[in-house]
Amino acid sequence: MSLTDNTGEDITQAAHKKSDQMVQVEGLKKHFPTYKGLLRKRAGEVRAVDGVSFTIGEGQTFGLVGESGSGKTTMGRTMLRLTEPTAGTVKIDGQSVVDLSESELKQFRQNMQIVHQDPTSSLNPRHRVKTIIEAPLKIHNYGDAKERIERIEELLDMVDLPREYMYRYPGQLSGGQKQRVGIARAVSLNPKFVVLDEPTSALDVSVQARIVDILQRIQKEYGITYLFITHDLSLLRNVADRIGVMYLGRLVEVGDVQSVFSRPEHPYSRALLSAISTVNKADEQAKPEQQKLDGEIPDPREKPSCCAFRSRCPHAFDACSDEEPAMYELEDNHVARCYLHDDRYREDPDW
Repeated sequence: MSLTDNTGEDITQAAHKKSDQMVQVEGLKKHFPTYKGLLRKRAGEVRAVDGVSFTIGEGQTFGLVGESGSGKTTMGRTMLRLTEPTAGTVKIDGQSVVDLSESELKQFRQNMQIVHQDPTSSLNPRHRVKTIIEAPLKIHNYGDAKERIERIEELLDMVDLPREYMYRYPGQLSGGQKQRVGIARAVSLNPKFVVLDEPTSALDVSVQARIVDILQRIQKEYGITYLFITHDLSLLRNVADRIGVMYLGRLVEVGDVQSVFSRPEHPYSRALLSAISTVNKADEQAKPEQQKLDGEIPDPREKPSCCAFRSRCPHAFDACSDEEPAMYELEDNHVARCYLHDDRYREDPDW
């Protein structure tokens, strides 16, 4: 069953029918103009996020995965209005973020935060850890100086850093320690929603598991809702409740984590899953047959028309270049944007 018309808005909320939605995104778009020539004449636009919709249940983790250039980071930043949306709506705990004035948005930011990919660039090297973590506390008038110090100590305990580290500078910390400072800063005001923008990709493998453990522990204790952005699909198996697979600004598949891993329903998802590393025979046997993608993800300025994935898809046929496929509901909580699920074109179900 199709979940959309061809207006470009993915109504994937229908695939997750719960009343306790902390985050609701509908038809979100972020388009960047492009220019040419010395006079900077407008030449077109890059549709970095192009009509995306999904929901995240309270206290759950939604994993957003895709290759570099798919629009994941722009998606997270647009949801938080760190970059202004072109169109669409974002609601966090029932509040429409896009309708907030600048003063209202500043106040509401205590409910939504971000952990950046690169901890080195996200921390001011001239400030001590104390000053970095204390900044949002001061902005939102949290207690007096003594109460803020006590809160900083609590936060350092929470992320497994010695309390005396509050007097160190970022340059005196390892990459994993810097990221823990970033996490402490992000959760300092007990936010309801946090965007985790590739929080482990800049770290050594030995450190990644500890960061994930800290994030999960904090989520369990405080009920925080996460958007976990990553290019590493295997990381989401034990982290996410639901997964959205993104390609050139569009969601091409959304489903519960077990459903997507056991039966990926879009050729792009299958290719990503077939490429992940496994550590045991059972996981290796459960992977889809190896599917090598042709070339790199296209330049967003030259996005293929209709089905954007058709230029790399081993199953592409005529319909893929005629019109963009809608989202098809395959089973509870699982949808995919592919004509292979349209009865008019359906191939062998074991594709």
